[in-house]
Amino acid sequence: MSKTKIKDILSYDFLSELAISDDGTKISYKKTKANYDADKYETDFWIYDTKDNKSYPVTDQKDASISTFDKDSNFIYKYKLEDKKDIFNIIDGPGIGKKIFEIKKDVSYIKWLKDDLFLIKASDKKSEEEKNDEKENKYFKELTTLPFWFNGAGYIKYESSAYYFYNAKNDKLEKIIDSNFDNDISFLYLNDDNSKAIYAKANYSKSKVMDMRESLYLYDIKKKESKLLIDTKFSYYYANFIEDKIIFVATDMKKGGINEDAFIYISDYKGSYEKISADDFDMSFGNSLGTDARFGAVRTFAIENDRLYFVVTEKETTKLYSIDTKGDLRKEIDQEVEDFAINNDEIYYLSMGRDSLSELKKRDSDKTLIENKIESKVSNIDTFEFESNGDTLTGFIVLPSKFDKNKKYPTLLSVHGGPKTEFGDIFHHEHQVFANDGYIVIYTNPHGASGNGVKFSDIRGKYGDIDYNDLMNFVDLAIEKYPQIDTENIGIYGGSYGGFMTNWAIGHTDRFKAACAQRSISNWTSFYGVSDIGYYFGSDQTNANPWESLDKMWDQSPIKYADRAKTPTLFIHSDEDYRCPLEQGLQMYTKLKLNEIDTKMFVFHGENHELSRSGKPHARIKRLKEIKKWFDGYLK
Repeated sequence: MSKTKIKDILSYDFLSELAISDDGTKISYKKTKANYDADKYETDFWIYDTKDNKSYPVTDQKDASISTFDKDSNFIYKYKLEDKKDIFNIIDGPGIGKKIFEIKKDVSYIKWLKDDLFLIKASDKKSEEEKNDEKENKYFKELTTLPFWFNGAGYIKYESSAYYFYNAKNDKLEKIIDSNFDNDISFLYLNDDNSKAIYAKANYSKSKVMDMRESLYLYDIKKKESKLLIDTKFSYYYANFIEDKIIFVATDMKKGGINEDAFIYISDYKGSYEKISADDFDMSFGNSLGTDARFGAVRTFAIENDRLYFVVTEKETTKLYSIDTKGDLRKEIDQEVEDFAINNDEIYYLSMGRDSLSELKKRDSDKTLIENKIESKVSNIDTFEFESNGDTLTGFIVLPSKFDKNKKYPTLLSVHGGPKTEFGDIFHHEHQVFANDGYIVIYTNPHGASGNGVKFSDIRGKYGDIDYNDLMNFVDLAIEKYPQIDTENIGIYGGSYGGFMTNWAIGHTDRFKAACAQRSISNWTSFYGVSDIGYYFGSDQTNANPWESLDKMWDQSPIKYADRAKTPTLFIHSDEDYRCPLEQGLQMYTKLKLNEIDTKMFVFHGENHELSRSGKPHARIKRLKEIKKWFDGYLK
């Protein structure tokens, strides 16, 4: 078996977006693969037949987008879009199927409801006049709102869209509700008889600044009237109908700020609500395990059998739980859950392992339905627990292939992003690349990470303090437990929060021989006004702002200590990174240049904050090659 190489990521099959037909016989999913020559990703829909236990492709256009199953468990998907219409195909078996209907809109969401009725979200097709106007006015941007851009989307355009009923039998569209700037809807779900909708609406101030707390509305479809249920108390993860009530997952951010874990509530149709998850229910909703071997959307919530099913990150793994309206909590799957689909009591899910990408599995079955093993050599991952700052943390050690306990190895400390994400022992491509090339790779989840409750994840006002101390404690213990670590040749690297910590570390210690800071934060005071989340995240996380507590914000900024840095450092940033904008990396690069410290910076054009996870193939390969080249030059 060959060792894991950088370009191996081009051969991986990324599975995502499970959905199941009403009769439980078909499971749809997306399969995505990199096309290096075309410098893009290609995605097609596949079907897994639960009766025959076989998978087959159902599209070949390489740009699969939205889909649904109909009343007869036939698969319906958007086949192509044209200037004046979107075309949908229907499939009852292998092949690309045939046209079933066309909708004269840009359709971004479709869900079958009953008979020939579908719920869609769509916007008007652009006229030639609108297209010409965009071309003529491309030399400027008008900013009127805050935020004014989003990472991965660019400058915000508040284009009008709406939710509709679409009757395929008579080709009729009936508008349910608009979704535009004045009615900015983050999600919408219907009750069983399609008479009511529940939705969350963003709130803006008079000066068009978006609040972090949304309002929850109940909409009477027949009367076309919205009723305010809960006003600006929560930030919502999810809300839907269950039995004759509304269940919602939300946080009031009073205990842990922006990164606070949410709780589960039940509301009646008048807006009277109560918390049904226990006070000690302190879980991080969704999958926050860090990896560069995941692509595509995943499900976090679903209603089935009068229970809410949901994925949480707990400790260093992801699990599936369910809860009913009385608060009866049940653990459904106690292992890695990337995505899931439910039909009655049958649960299918995608799961990632140490030596595999996402694979399709079924609860209560030992059989893997769709295997997705890594074909190259995967190095072993050791773990150990240690105490730091009053809590028990887990350390992870990826040992080199052909590990020899009598040898010394260059070592890399990898720091995750977030900070409210975490590492686990699932497959991580770049960790394996380094390990297969003779490095020991070490990582842990310091305070600030998810999976351990709000007390653990809340490091507001303590950036670079408790978290940095955790990491240094971990490195010391790793050296003690693994004498094979070459203490003269240790590097540190990470992205986003991991980039922040890399910047922080080089200003506070000389123990690292080389470093690589990616998509980093360096200066909270400038981040405040340029990041898409800066105006609320920066002040929330530092417990400060530039006008009333500038010193406190500055004290938590790595750039303050950059004059002390002596570590050769590579900076990697993208010019369309609006989460941690380019200027953040440039500030550190400039200071190290002035300090006459060996440094280099790569700026990736047209890429954003997700470069390492979903950047275009050429850019992803170039990035990892340059990181490896940098560390090889100093640590080997």
